[in-house]
Amino acid sequence: MKTYEWAVIGSGIAGISIAEILSRQGHSVILIEKNENLASETTREFHEWLHTGALYTLIPDRLKTLRFILGAIDDLIEFYSSYERMNLISTESGLGMKEEPMGWFDNNYIHFKYRIKGRKITLPWIYGVARSIFLIERIHEHDWLRRRAGELNTFRKGRIKRIKSLMTELLISSENFKTVKTTDFTINSRLLLRDLVATAISNGLEISVNNKIEKIEKTQGYNCLFGSKENIKVKNVALCNAEGLKNFSKIKTSTSYAPIAVVSGLAENAKSFVELDYFPKNCINLLTKDDGIGLAGGISLSDKSKCDAYLDYVIKQHQEIEPNLKELERYTGVKTEFTFKNQKRGYLYNIENIDEGIWTMIPGKFTLAFSMAPEFYRRVYKINPKKYFKTKTNYNISNNIVSNTVWKDAYDKRMEDNYGNDQVT
Repeated sequence: MKTYEWAVIGSGIAGISIAEILSRQGHSVILIEKNENLASETTREFHEWLHTGALYTLIPDRLKTLRFILGAIDDLIEFYSSYERMNLISTESGLGMKEEPMGWFDNNYIHFKYRIKGRKITLPWIYGVARSIFLIERIHEHDWLRRRAGELNTFRKGRIKRIKSLMTELLISSENFKTVKTTDFTINSRLLLRDLVATAISNGLEISVNNKIEKIEKTQGYNCLFGSKENIKVKNVALCNAEGLKNFSKIKTSTSYAPIAVVSGLAENAKSFVELDYFPKNCINLLTKDDGIGLAGGISLSDKSKCDAYLDYVIKQHQEIEPNLKELERYTGVKTEFTFKNQKRGYLYNIENIDEGIWTMIPGKFTLAFSMAPEFYRRVYKINPKKYFKTKTNYNISNNIVSNTVWKDAYDKRMEDNYGNDQVT
């Protein structure tokens, strides 16, 4: 058996970020994936939405989720700014974004459309919308140069007066929706993931694909991993996939299903948006991509058998907005989350040391991986990871081994069908 200090099992954003931060610090690490490519399951299927907390301003949890999300942005800026293509910048009035064609993040901001018509007698909803808008305004205005946003120190000033003003505005409005440009935007996730993998490889990371870990046994102070392709001996294990959590730990998890359609025919000026309603089943969203392509979805469901019917409803609603919209492909993203006592959904990241040398973690949201990985390193080694280090981009190995997103594969197939294989780059 080959011997390593760390084995990271699972290569979604959780596994890749953990493997990168360990490799960054000089530890010997192997990243193990049961499939042929990295990031080929949940991280391949998601919307590529970077959350800055806007969506969670509607959750009545005393801003706990908002603190986690904003703290992740703090850590993204602090621990990942050495990456050439990490194009977020701190300003004294909101997050800035360098305009780079190959940046990690796009100037594609997500708009919230809160349903107002027919909801004015539902005062808790009107209050919730006003509070949500107030908090989004505060995120827009936050001084990222001087204060960590996750501490929320400045998010209460003028709250009561502004919420009252917004409630009055909503109650006298004649519009169907109140539309707000949020602080959330889209991610070029493949560029980001490939940069993390390329940098980790340059720091000594080894990768084992097509290798499903079937058993873990402790022998003379090591964890012996028995895989379908090769066996590996390690000091420590980081379980970063749902299957590993279920097979090798007693952590309680829950599974939800996110029906998503890849669509075409969007207008050139189409904007990414979410329609939000007091009744969650009425919520829909659309994230725009290249060349009239988008991802249409809405809520996550606990019953997979209901996904197709719900997606039929979503497509019908979108076609009322965009008559030329056509469905290219549909799929159901599977989300595995830690189960918390006071939450139906596991929106927060969690890190657990379940046995000697064995850790488990799930980030909850893609955004949270940038906070989860540094926090994991702090918990294990009691120091912060490096903030300044050499990075690598445009590396053929990482470009080839990290999977495309579902929408990109659907887009390439459409281009090939229309123009032939020579036109697809």
